[in-house]
Amino acid sequence: MFSDNFRRGEVNTKGMAGSKIASKAADLGWKAFQAVNTLIPEGESIKPSWAAEPLLKSYERTAPPLGFPRETDSLCPTCVKSVRNGVITGEIPLEILKDSHPGEIKAQIVEENGQVLMRKTCPTHGEFVDVLATDARFLQRIEDLFFGRDFKSAEDKHVHHHGTSDIKFGRGAVLTVDLTNRCNMMCNPCFMDANQVGYVHEPTFGDTKQILDNAVSFKPKRQIIILFSGGEPTLSPYFLDAVAYAKKVGFYRILAATNGIRYAEDIEFCKAAKAAGQHGVYLQFDGTNEEDNKHRGVGNLFDVKLKAIENLASVGIKVTLVTTIVNSWNNNGIGSIVKFAAENIDKVQTIAFQPVSFTGRDEDISDKDRIAQRYTLAGMTHDLKDQLGGVLEPMRDWFPLSSYSAFTSVMDMLQGADAPWG
Repeated sequence: MFSDNFRRGEVNTKGMAGSKIASKAADLGWKAFQAVNTLIPEGESIKPSWAAEPLLKSYERTAPPLGFPRETDSLCPTCVKSVRNGVITGEIPLEILKDSHPGEIKAQIVEENGQVLMRKTCPTHGEFVDVLATDARFLQRIEDLFFGRDFKSAEDKHVHHHGTSDIKFGRGAVLTVDLTNRCNMMCNPCFMDANQVGYVHEPTFGDTKQILDNAVSFKPKRQIIILFSGGEPTLSPYFLDAVAYAKKVGFYRILAATNGIRYAEDIEFCKAAKAAGQHGVYLQFDGTNEEDNKHRGVGNLFDVKLKAIENLASVGIKVTLVTTIVNSWNNNGIGSIVKFAAENIDKVQTIAFQPVSFTGRDEDISDKDRIAQRYTLAGMTHDLKDQLGGVLEPMRDWFPLSSYSAFTSVMDMLQGADAPWG
């Protein structure tokens, strides 16, 4: 219904009113259920084979410190570069990243003038300030809706020994496996700084197999997205082998983060990827015209995207449009991307909007440009409201990714104790 309205350029006010009624009815029903539920003796949770402990009840789920003001761990961006360069040159041992806390500093998350800021001070390099949310109310809503942590990770000492960055709960939602730092484009922004670091880095197929073997070797053993990335992952000589091996060890949401060129050029490659087990792609997609894509430095890039989408859909590979939003570059066209997805709902599964992160090729951005180009999810919700005629409301229609856990928790119970995966 939502996509049909976009195709016709309509706003379905009756549907919106019906949604409000359904929402209120569901809220009342839930409160009634909870009132009865508190009177029923509590039963024991099942202990599935893929977890190290019984399924968590809602009151057993923990959460990190949320709200603001609060203090959190952060990094000095200048110290990080110094430590990284030292490790690469051999002047600093790699183990320091596990055994020490190089570059780590405390940061304060505060609300100022309706925005949420991060303020931190390095004793060597001074103060750093950046914007986390341009609408404090929106961020507060998202944090208030946090569902709670998963199980503590177990039987994982051979995998999680990375120091402060260790995963301590669950296993994350996406395992990103970089297959190469080569790319068939030379564009900006680039989180990897592909083609520009002066050397080629490509894990062997054995390295990739080890990563995937490790991913299924600890608990909780949940299905996650395996995202092959780079550089451009389809340039790796082991790409199809890596996809097939990920499927062999039991994963089924196997994707590639891609610019789409290889898929647009070669329908036979699309067929081979599907046969190997590829489920979908995260397709770089900056806008619905050449103007919004020109900063990538490739002529006719939008036409390439259209051809890639057509080829991928024809072989049954699902397409997620991935838009890196840069303030003043392409944020005024994100509404048209939503409309494009709705108009091509037979080919496009979903959209992943990601505000720009100043890393990789952009880590040395000037403060002036960083402030001008910084974009937040809160700003995205307001831009989409404005560009789509008020159909989407920032304080009503947006939920954190952790909300999916409400559904996966039900599935965990329905699958029973003998399910091989969570």
